[in-house]
Amino acid sequence: MSPEHEPRTFPYGQFVDWPKRLEREGPFFRRLFEDAGVHSVIDAGAGTARHAIMFASWGLDVVAVDPSESMLEQAEANLADLDREIRAGGGSVRLAQGGFGELASLGLGPADALISTGNALPHVSGIDGLRDALADFRAVLSPGGVLVLHLLNHTRLLGSREQTITPKVRETEDGTRVFVRLVNYPEGADFVSMDFLTLTRDRTGEWTLDSRTSHHTALPHTVLAEELGHAGFGSVELLGDHSGRPLVPAEDESLIVVARAV
Repeated sequence: MSPEHEPRTFPYGQFVDWPKRLEREGPFFRRLFEDAGVHSVIDAGAGTARHAIMFASWGLDVVAVDPSESMLEQAEANLADLDREIRAGGGSVRLAQGGFGELASLGLGPADALISTGNALPHVSGIDGLRDALADFRAVLSPGGVLVLHLLNHTRLLGSREQTITPKVRETEDGTRVFVRLVNYPEGADFVSMDFLTLTRDRTGEWTLDSRTSHHTALPHTVLAEELGHAGFGSVELLGDHSGRPLVPAEDESLIVVARAV
């Protein structure tokens, strides 16, 4: 599971600096959606629905889908807190519970765009799970619809065998929190294993540690591009960040994929 799909105890709202993230990513999505004439969006693995709320504030109709009840509860709270922003934009957000491969069965679509961010996609179950997810994405997109995937760059990870992702430090009401992701590469496996460590120094100076482990299907950019073609997507672009520059496979921490439903 991704950080957005961790148990309720994982402080995801602190892990992500949402104002900075949306400020960085917003122009990319807005330009892309305006150029493509997007009016409806499905956010698969929507987590706390912050992207969905941003899109609704632009006047778009969004379905935010996530398998986690705790994430959907946090999304409900965010919808209530930011309702004025949504109404001012003229858009809408609807929440639905479901995972990859289940969107069509939920009766969703056809949509003009579908996004999956937050490193959610690698939580599919192997290549078969990826193929099911991509086929499902295609099924709920209109012809010419836009698909955007955002995940860690597994090509770089698998090549460098890097053991840590850039840590994050946050000052919170509970004290100082340090978020560390440790990456393991089981020999011969088609996945990478991630340990999520949360270290908290409370107001008395005492440290506590919370940890959890999840498996991520290895998805190098070459595999994604090939499977997207098989699933009925074309015009595949591989980007290195939200400025829209091309991916540098051996260097970039993240991978952004933009494709069109054929």
